Amino acid sequence: MAKVTVLIADDLKFFLETEKSYLQRGGFEVLTASSGEEAVAVASKRQPHLVLLDLEMPKTDGAAACAAMRKIPALAATPIIIPKTDGAAACAAMRKIPALAATPIIIMSATETPQNRERCMKAGCTEFVAKPEKPDELLGIVARILSIKKREAKRITVVFNVTGTHASRQVIGQAKDLGEKGLLLETSTAISVGSVLELEFYLPGTRSQVKVKAKVVRAGKSPDGGHQAGVEFIGLSQADQEAILDYVTS
Repeated sequence: MAKVTVLIADDLKFFLETEKSYLQRGGFEVLTASSGEEAVAVASKRQPHLVLLDLEMPKTDGAAACAAMRKIPALAATPIIIPKTDGAAACAAMRKIPALAATPIIIMSATETPQNRERCMKAGCTEFVAKPEKPDELLGIVARILSIKKREAKRITVVFNVTGTHASRQVIGQAKDLGEKGLLLETSTAISVGSVLELEFYLPGTRSQVKVKAKVVRAGKSPDGGHQAGVEFIGLSQADQEAILDYVTS
């Protein structure tokens, strides 16, 4: 499974390293920046799949960095050959296409005031959230945001760990073929048949969160060289059954 690239920007080194370490264990490729200016430069060069910005950064704060990212042109450094003069307008338009227009950008703040929220939303962020106190809360936020725009592909971002392991061993996977009885999980981590997993996922395009245990009934390799596990839900609640049924049939 190809890794999702996440950019984290925080001027506090301790929090930056903690967040980086936890997301790396979750299976992400993590880019870091210690200032808003650096975050914009990294985003322009690498174009990550997801951006996490701390609001309270000096000079260029999270809101200003977000606004700048939304304006980064996708083809700024791409050579464009114009065989005829009437292609000039098209070239100019291409240079203005925002590379990160649809990229999820989350701004986190220890001060969750209506004023801060309004300013961040106007800057173009996908969501403004309270800065998580625990690393596992950050992983949950990331999983939910990544699921928002995946409804058409029927792929779901899943946070999971094997029952009995410490929370820091949670990892991220992608799921498809979701049904009332189970799903097919794709991960970068091998999972043996018979393992019991604790799954958490949001149904794409909704805020319906499902938390359920599942047993691995088959395992193998995915086409991209990663790992696959067919799992069956254990004790799925009636409410979650109904939510899943509504999702897969809509």
